[in-house]
Amino acid sequence: MGHKFLNDPGSAVTEMLEGFVQSHPGVKLLDGFPDVKVVVRSHVDKHKVALVSGGGSGHEPAHAGFVGDGMLDAAVCGDVFASPSVAAVLAAIRHVTGPPGCLLIVKNYTGDRLNFGLAAERAKLEGLNVEMVVVADDCALPPPLGVAGRRGLAGTLFVHKCAGAAAAAGDALDLVAEEARAAASAVGTMGVASSAHALPGADAPARTIPPGELEMGLGIHGEPGAFTAPAAPVAGVVAKMLETIVDEERGYMRCLYDATRRKSLDGEEKTKVCVMVNSLGSTPAMELHVAARCARQWLSSHDLNPVRVYSGAFMTALDMTGFSITLCQVDSARLARIDAPTGAPAWPVVARTVSVPVPVPASPLGEEEDPAAAARARGDEPTPPKTECGALAKKAILGAAEMLKMAEDELTDADAKVGDGDCGTTHARGARALEEDVVYMPLDEPSELAVAIGMTVRRSMGGTSGALYDIFFSAAAAAMKGAPAASPATWLAGFKAGIASMSRYGGASEGDRTVLDALLPAAEAASKAITQSAGGAWAASVAADAAEKGAAATKEMVATAGRSSYVPVEVMKSVPDPGATAAAAWIRGVAIAIA
Repeated sequence: MGHKFLNDPGSAVTEMLEGFVQSHPGVKLLDGFPDVKVVVRSHVDKHKVALVSGGGSGHEPAHAGFVGDGMLDAAVCGDVFASPSVAAVLAAIRHVTGPPGCLLIVKNYTGDRLNFGLAAERAKLEGLNVEMVVVADDCALPPPLGVAGRRGLAGTLFVHKCAGAAAAAGDALDLVAEEARAAASAVGTMGVASSAHALPGADAPARTIPPGELEMGLGIHGEPGAFTAPAAPVAGVVAKMLETIVDEERGYMRCLYDATRRKSLDGEEKTKVCVMVNSLGSTPAMELHVAARCARQWLSSHDLNPVRVYSGAFMTALDMTGFSITLCQVDSARLARIDAPTGAPAWPVVARTVSVPVPVPASPLGEEEDPAAAARARGDEPTPPKTECGALAKKAILGAAEMLKMAEDELTDADAKVGDGDCGTTHARGARALEEDVVYMPLDEPSELAVAIGMTVRRSMGGTSGALYDIFFSAAAAAMKGAPAASPATWLAGFKAGIASMSRYGGASEGDRTVLDALLPAAEAASKAITQSAGGAWAASVAADAAEKGAAATKEMVATAGRSSYVPVEVMKSVPDPGATAAAAWIRGVAIAIA
């Protein structure tokens, strides 16, 4: 478990809230802080129905992040995973409530129901008009659930949004409460996690989930899941979660069904839903977006229309590794509430239309941008080489690709120590693309072949390596234009020109611990061999020897370019430069292939 960036775990909540209001000018702390931990809007409007919610801390950005115009007027914060006190809830009610009254929105946990409920009753005794709506959107456990009932989870945020929009529009308290109850009946949530949270100041997670297992249907306080399942690709996990949410036998989302089966309230063929993919704390945005994509695909294939997809951290569980999915059934009226403007800092801005790929502009010269990729996409027949030189070029490309694939793990391990860990996968990805494209490349013409290789590298590799090699092959193509294909000198000229451009645009030179420390010795060795009238095979062999020697020598170099320049010297001495090692690998692959 990683280090927690806190001062005193006992003051983490108060320090967090102070930092939050300092970062968001639209909110402030209520007097009585820190005993009373209440975040309120900076400018309270007592001419509309007030909305108050809250609960234990540790779920950030909920609930303080949803205080703002169009959503909550106050968020009452307890200690970590602990319900706030009656006094704190009552203070919030008093501060924000005017003649139109106040609605409390409470997640279905016993402590929250009791403390918010008691505060509501005391406020009524003081003459304030207060109502309370309880949200219970958990779909994990099959009914009946006894007295406790379903837990309140991330679906609560849709209730905040719908009720907040109704209050902002000037609706009376009974109508705002009705809006909240209707939204609460139209939401369902399911969670999954691969590791539990760790409490502030704790040295280990609250409990352990066995490796290779996932807990399905767990709550936001780290309660054990309803069942376990083997770890699997996220598409299958998402499918299981959604199947559970919409299961008719459980009946938690009856709103999705009517006599005509999944007919929209607006009379459309598919029921419209909003989807929220919510990080439980430690799940990165990349994984959430992948899960969101899977959710949209599953829903669309099961007669549901995902009109909005929200992805991010909305109601977390400290640093739990996992996510939840919430469905909210909508018609045009409810969707308008959800789309209504809000000043709450944590409510996301979301696209309202399905993204359609934008076509890439055609070359102004009228040329096909990537002929090999286009031919492969069309399913064209491969074009075999017509000359001995072309056949040799094909062998060289395949040999280089094979060697890069073999070196993938070695390159990845080295780059994990001195870079960002993607060197092996990047070069292997480029190698596989070359294997697919080579049968469509102009193998018999060196300059055109170099252009084609550059296009494949550009498309498949990306990153710094992809850009450098694209520059390399573009410069090589220019240097070899019109030169005889069968001449080793032609290929050497292209090789040298590519290196020169790499150095010019990359800003590195020999001795800077980069790919050049393998390429430059290789070029020098090949040049000597060709000067001595050696054939291309021998020149490639000595070039590979020199490249490997140059790559090994980078262990003793101090990096001045690339990501390695930020790495301590003692770490770099443990491995040679990954880029130089990759270059030595593909040069050796060429040498072996054409021997």
